[in-house]
Amino acid sequence: MSFFQQIESRSESINSLLCVGLDPHKAELPSDAWEAGEKERCEAAYQFCARIIDATSPHTVCYKPNAAFFEALGANLGNVTLRRVIDHIPADIPVLLDVKRGDIGSTAAAYAEACYDEKDGLNAGGVT
Repeated sequence: MSFFQQIESRSESINSLLCVGLDPHKAELPSDAWEAGEKERCEAAYQFCARIIDATSPHTVCYKPNAAFFEALGANLGNVTLRRVIDHIPADIPVLLDVKRGDIGSTAAAYAEACYDEKDGLNAGGVT
C-alpha cells in the first residue's frame, strides 16, 4: 500500500485528519537533561515524544517527526533517538519524516535510503 493510501485508510478508519508533529524543542526538555549530555538529552526527547504518541495515537492519522530537532540532540545518538521514536509509533500509523531535503540525484538517493530503509534507515513512510 502506498503512503497516500495508508493515510487515506487510516483517516477513514478513525474518522480523523490529525497529523501530530513530534518536535522536541530544547525549551520543552528539562534543562538539567539538556546540560547533562547527549545521552540524557536524547532520553528526555524520547520520553517527551513517547508521551505525545501514547496520548494521541487513537486519534492520529499520521506522525511527523522533525529530523532537525533530533539531529540537534547530538551527532552520536540523535538519529538513534529519532529511530526509537519512529519505532514507538504503532505500525498502523504512517510516519511522514520532516526533513526538507532535496538535492542532485546521487545525494537525493542517499537521503532516500537513509529515510526509507526499514533495516538500517529511519523507516519513514514519506518525507517532506
